[in-house]
Amino acid sequence: MKIVIYDPVGFDESQIASIRSAAGANDVVVSSKEQLATELEQAEIFFGFHPPEVFQHAPHLRWIQVTSAGLDQILVPELVKRDLLISNASGVYAPQVAEQAWCLTLAIAGRVPHYWEEQKQHNWQAVDRIDLDGSTVGVIGLGGIGRRYSRVAAAFGMRVLAVDLHQPPKPESVAELWSIDEIDQLLEQSDFVLVSCPYTSETHHLINADRFSHMKSNAVLVNIARGSIVDEHALVDALQSGSIAAAGIDVCEQEPLPPESNLWEVPNLVISPHCAGLSPQRMQQMADFFIENLGRYVAGQPLMNLVDQQLGYPVPAQV
Repeated sequence: MKIVIYDPVGFDESQIASIRSAAGANDVVVSSKEQLATELEQAEIFFGFHPPEVFQHAPHLRWIQVTSAGLDQILVPELVKRDLLISNASGVYAPQVAEQAWCLTLAIAGRVPHYWEEQKQHNWQAVDRIDLDGSTVGVIGLGGIGRRYSRVAAAFGMRVLAVDLHQPPKPESVAELWSIDEIDQLLEQSDFVLVSCPYTSETHHLINADRFSHMKSNAVLVNIARGSIVDEHALVDALQSGSIAAAGIDVCEQEPLPPESNLWEVPNLVISPHCAGLSPQRMQQMADFFIENLGRYVAGQPLMNLVDQQLGYPVPAQV
């Protein structure tokens, strides 16, 4: 069995050594981008990330383990029709992404951008902050990131509401868990809204002008999922008109965000450059996850994070 590894970030020597050890007598090849198509010709497993056109050169491929959570760049019809096993990294980076979501939340609540500008001007000028304690946060998508964010929110004294397409067990930190059909009700009650659901054709522009009209004028939106879940034109309008108070985003519809984008100058918006999953531990965590999944694959056991390719994400187990 041949395993081909390629990722733009790359794994270090110790991580590759661990994968080789777990693979036993199987052939493990760490490919360059230039050699990837050739190496995939005899491969059974691909581990890493590359746009899907390269997989047309892999007639023996059976399993793709990607190092991203989002699959919008992978699940093209030509690949889906091959009925391969595809697993993603959902939950692997949940701690880091949830922390970045809280970084954006706290930056806005504590008026950090305002004070940073005042500091540069040597001004000592206080403004009201936004209270977390006693407020309500609505979580859209109660996967690994949403659950971690919810636990912290509850610890801050916030009431947590959540909607999810599926019906996972309701965590203790969540006061109410509703179906996705109740999203407008969630928006109407929430002072903060976290977008942490998968991006699919069904969630494209899920947060649009109509949804912004359901939000409180003092509400804060945080998006750490995918840029295209939020209609950016509607977001700009909502912030400029005061329909909502503020927003923090780690993802944009076009990345890198072009210099001419209106988002750069819109009031009360904090932007980070899709960095939520970046961590010194990222590649080690991903290597460990692959090693565990490889053991399952070899043993004929169900893979973790096996993607429902029609839905576009792994369906959580109902336990």
